[in-house]
Amino acid sequence: MDFNPPSLSRREFCLASIVGAIGFGSSEQIMAATETTAQQAFSSSFLDVPESFGPNKVQFNKALPTDLRGTLFRNGPARMHRGDTSYHHWFDGDGMVHSFDLQENAVTHRGRMVKTDRSIAEEKAGRFLWSGFGTSFDHSETVTSADDVNVGNISVLPVGDEVLALWESGSPWRVDAKSLETLGRKVFSPETDGLPFSAHPRVDPQGRVWNFGYLSGTGKLVLYDLDPNGSINRVSVIDAPNADMVHDFAITDRHLVFVLQPLHLQEGLAPTLAFSDRLQWDDTGSVQVLVIDKQSLQIAHQFELPPFFTFHMGNAWEDGGTIRIEVATAPAFKPLMKQITQATTGRPMTDSPVQPQTAEIHLDLQKRRASIEKLPTSGADFPRFDQRFTGIPTEQLFMLGRSNDMPDAVFGFNRVTAMNRRTDSEAFFDYDANTIAEEHIFVAAPGSTQGNGWLVGTSYNWHHGRTSLSIFDAQQVQDGPIAEAVLPYTLPLGLHGQFVPA
Repeated sequence: MDFNPPSLSRREFCLASIVGAIGFGSSEQIMAATETTAQQAFSSSFLDVPESFGPNKVQFNKALPTDLRGTLFRNGPARMHRGDTSYHHWFDGDGMVHSFDLQENAVTHRGRMVKTDRSIAEEKAGRFLWSGFGTSFDHSETVTSADDVNVGNISVLPVGDEVLALWESGSPWRVDAKSLETLGRKVFSPETDGLPFSAHPRVDPQGRVWNFGYLSGTGKLVLYDLDPNGSINRVSVIDAPNADMVHDFAITDRHLVFVLQPLHLQEGLAPTLAFSDRLQWDDTGSVQVLVIDKQSLQIAHQFELPPFFTFHMGNAWEDGGTIRIEVATAPAFKPLMKQITQATTGRPMTDSPVQPQTAEIHLDLQKRRASIEKLPTSGADFPRFDQRFTGIPTEQLFMLGRSNDMPDAVFGFNRVTAMNRRTDSEAFFDYDANTIAEEHIFVAAPGSTQGNGWLVGTSYNWHHGRTSLSIFDAQQVQDGPIAEAVLPYTLPLGLHGQFVPA
């Protein structure tokens, strides 16, 4: 099913049904009832998701910089409803890959569902068959491998003429970079067939790809060293504490760094229980930081820190005998999962928004000491930087945060921040209170020095039901978008992406 604007959207139908249930009212009353409320802001982006979007060409309101040409690829959960079953957690939705092709002064948007084995089986059945990361189904089928429940919905890795749709703990799925049609499951080698391949690979300045996979319940991590074309150089399996859920990692020029929190998989629970409900946070435990030598792919150093939760990291680098790692932290795992569930289902937030903080971890390799220091920024999550300098010092950190006027009932972010790491100063731009901003990616100007380029990102105005693509001058974020294109529809709120220059 391709996108065609319906006469009455699912959003309007569901909300109009509420009016019908309490009796007929005036046209003004019905229109007011069909407007999205702050409580429904996040969930409303998932109500009318077709099989595909576009191609749809939209003009920017201002001229694009002449050097900004290429394609932004994004991925994220999209399908939350199938038959009489619905997911309750954002991370469970079937993946949809988007491309935003920037040419002249227009963007051409395409979007297409990732056809994983799971989605094909569930499409045939007319309902969701397996419990997910955060949703439990009493009728859940037995899981025989990680790819049984692979929804390919977190991020992307462009490789040649293909884009790999990445999930948390299963195989990547190959997607055609132009049509976005799913081409099949990616198998790097017979030995790694079916092993988890994380959604946050790191690409060093030479184009070499480093990644990992976690094997819940085994205390082990799989480490990958790939050529720029995606072929395997080496694979290693190491023992790792706190490795039951590992979302991200960082690299320096000599090391891989894992920040492993005290989150443990509980055994002996009902097989239909969602994965997140099997995870138990240990308040008495510690964060274990592993430093892996790139040459040997073995542990070179290990550190301990007081417990904190994190999903995402920025850059990392070595400063003399100290490794510095930028990390977005949160107070705890369960409160964040609770708020994501409430937002996904459109239920009222029972607590104030979780307030994450950005910090820098310091690992003194000589004295064998670890410390963590809060950074002076309102940026809270989705850290990005100039990826040409991955693993070596960078002077800017771009993130998302919340403005003071963003309603507490709305989950997510509406502030774009740019932190100067050299001066500890911050510039930021706030979208309006009716807008949820998604990850904004730094795109380097061709041939430029570090940090010179643009931020390219999407946002969803839930009041008007429209998704926009915005372009910022990375050195002048506070001035707001230098160009913006408004799509004629809503896109489901997603997670991560990458930009491929023309």
